[in-house]
Amino acid sequence: MKTLLTGATGLLGANLAHLLCSQGEKPRLLVREASDRRGLRGLVYEEARGDLFDAPALRAALKGITHLYHVAGTVRFDPFSRKDVARTNTQGTRDVMEAARTAGVKRVVVVSSVASVGHGTLDRPATEDSLYNFEGDNPYHLSKLEAEKLALAYSDAQMEVLAGNPSFVIGPYDVRPSTSELVLQVARGLTPVYPTGGCNVVNAMDVARGLQLIMRQGRPGERYLLGGENLTFRQLLTIIAEEAGVAPPRIFLPDTAVRILGRVGDTVGRLSPDLFKYINTAFLQALMIPAYVSSRKAELELGYRPRPVRLGAREALRWFQQEGMLSLDKTLAPPEA
Repeated sequence: MKTLLTGATGLLGANLAHLLCSQGEKPRLLVREASDRRGLRGLVYEEARGDLFDAPALRAALKGITHLYHVAGTVRFDPFSRKDVARTNTQGTRDVMEAARTAGVKRVVVVSSVASVGHGTLDRPATEDSLYNFEGDNPYHLSKLEAEKLALAYSDAQMEVLAGNPSFVIGPYDVRPSTSELVLQVARGLTPVYPTGGCNVVNAMDVARGLQLIMRQGRPGERYLLGGENLTFRQLLTIIAEEAGVAPPRIFLPDTAVRILGRVGDTVGRLSPDLFKYINTAFLQALMIPAYVSSRKAELELGYRPRPVRLGAREALRWFQQEGMLSLDKTLAPPEA
């Protein structure tokens, strides 16, 4: 068996690379020339240089590959990056599937998202069978929904395709950073407020283990939700704050204020998309809903067992501090706490 991993320098990709290498594998990683490789430091792997849209490089990377983890993707929720998000998440997935089929890959696990499933309440969390129910125009959600559908449509006797759907992921090796940026912001004391909603949160290494279980045991054509804990945003921010040794958020942010911020960002954000990537209606509307999911299918069929989210926050904080992204003067909770 020879494995290729796309998106290896991102949060999930790096954790999956660490997992595979720790088990004695030497995976092939598709890495762009300019990518930050700090999250892969110390690993022994085979590097294939290129990206999803470099057809010759993609063909070369897939040569001799039997198993593929397609993890590469862009996590942006704002309307200003719509074209880039659709190109990477949707068109990129289509290109990878076509190239994988041509190369004779036997089994593919595509990293999708709970965003392609929808959201539920604590009493009735969303499952793999739930219908997409997010309101509004969210480029990221729509791109992942379309990408997952087209990827699973490739599944047949020649090439088995499966999907893993992580929830909100935190953990180490997030060099950009992406979703673990929340951990940094809390540790720096920049999140004194909390909104009404909540979401499912999962550790990056637990998702990596879940993806491996899907590859080994999952049923072709199926998707599996890989979540952790259903938490209100206040609970999540408090857990991170406790691990970072800072005060938890104490100011309630009402929905009215969230909507106003979103409308302001929709207008002003066009002048500086990166500055307003988290201040726009598409992103902020998620802060007002209970977006809870269940991983019971993965637990029953695959033996998936996520750990407490606190551990992911702890691992992320220590890695950020190690890399100089968080002050060494910051006193964190003891590792054994």
